[in-house]
Amino acid sequence: MVRLMRADFYRIFRGKAIYVTFVLMIIYLLLQVNAHNTGTNVGIHFTVEDGIENIASAALTGVVAAQMILHSINELVFFLLPLMIAVAMAAFSSGAVKNELSTGLSRPLFCLSKWLTSAILCTAFMLVYVLGAVAIGIASGGVGDLSHGVLSTILSAFGMQLLFVLAFNSLGIFLCLVTRKSAVVTAVFVAFAMAPPMLAALLHGVFPTFVEEYIYYDLWIQFTLFAQMANRSAVDIARGLAVGLGYAALLLAGGIALFKRAEIK
Repeated sequence: MVRLMRADFYRIFRGKAIYVTFVLMIIYLLLQVNAHNTGTNVGIHFTVEDGIENIASAALTGVVAAQMILHSINELVFFLLPLMIAVAMAAFSSGAVKNELSTGLSRPLFCLSKWLTSAILCTAFMLVYVLGAVAIGIASGGVGDLSHGVLSTILSAFGMQLLFVLAFNSLGIFLCLVTRKSAVVTAVFVAFAMAPPMLAALLHGVFPTFVEEYIYYDLWIQFTLFAQMANRSAVDIARGLAVGLGYAALLLAGGIALFKRAEIK
């Protein structure tokens, strides 16, 4: 499995997809920072222990940049999808999957290697995305106010967001293993992320109780809920962990189970 992961990293870093994705992510990050400086993201809030700080009107610092960027991690998922596809689809499109399995590597380990490779790349890109924003903030206005436990709150929020990113990684790898078609993977991935929250918003007026309970179990909405960690209770955090781990584990296990029964052409 390590040999396969090493080969995947070598292939990906020799290709263009990772660099194009990286450049697009950095451009989007710069647009996010510029949006803050021009006041176009008014309405974004981050809760701290002594109240609610409106980061849209605050001077840009490292702390404010971290608070701001944690509200857009869900959008980062769409920049990570090409990495998931690049990792998992190459063996199918080139027909190399038979050769890889013929070496004695089991199908579950094949799937796990793809998930781990993609997870490492997703984690690295998320770190660059967040630390890049922090670096810009520090260069602009210094570190910022770290009182009221803000640093621990930010780190906790980052940890939860990373869990949800890895759950979406499981979704991307699952779709690649099952469909083996990039266009289908992209369409279903985007629909899974966007359609339920949009439908929930439309149905809130009709089924308010159901929708208000549902949002705690929707993977996409978890990003927003846990961008504000300080006002999350222990029950909320436990439920968020269960949702993130549940999606990640079930999708990975489902992909492995279906791939074990699939015909490899």
